[in-house]
Amino acid sequence: MDHKKVVPQRVITVSVVGIEHDAHVFYSYTSPVTGKTFFNVPVCDISIDQETYTMYVLDFAASMNGWTFTGMEPRDDVRPLIPVLAANSLSITTLNPYDRDFPRHAYYLEYCNTLTGKKMKHDPQENNVPPPG
Repeated sequence: MDHKKVVPQRVITVSVVGIEHDAHVFYSYTSPVTGKTFFNVPVCDISIDQETYTMYVLDFAASMNGWTFTGMEPRDDVRPLIPVLAANSLSITTLNPYDRDFPRHAYYLEYCNTLTGKKMKHDPQENNVPPPG
């Protein structure tokens, strides 16, 4: 019998308020480390203690208002995570391999509004401060 390694997944629901490049982004999720649940908070604590898939999923209102994911941009990360876009670009998944020597990953989630053409980037861990320029 072939035993495969089980890698758990956590889901973070993303709410986007607004349709322009300066829209506000909020997250709802349960921490896999503490078990604490957060609703519509402006920043995530994405700490983990084991290899984990993280799936960011746009909520109904965000997707109805035209928002999609276009990718993920590393931010001064020595070992950047590789994103995988799902069908219709309404969710994006990363695999964090968990390495004690590199416990944090810094990145921007990239969005595009298909109705307005506006694009934006937000760091889910740093109070959604977009990069300069």
